Amino acid sequence: MFHKNMGMRIDLFYANESLAGKVGSAYVDREARKGKGPSDHAPVVVDVDLG
Repeated sequence: MFHKNMGMRIDLFYANESLAGKVGSAYVDREARKGKGPSDHAPVVVDVDLG
């Protein structure tokens, strides 16, 4: 189902209101699932500005 863009289990990222306000971007890393025997999980990448 991966190649049909169906059935992904998206991993989670939890944040309180303060941290959520510092999120610059977030996306699902589909590239991490590709290859021989793709995973059924899709990692979430979150960029946070802590500076």
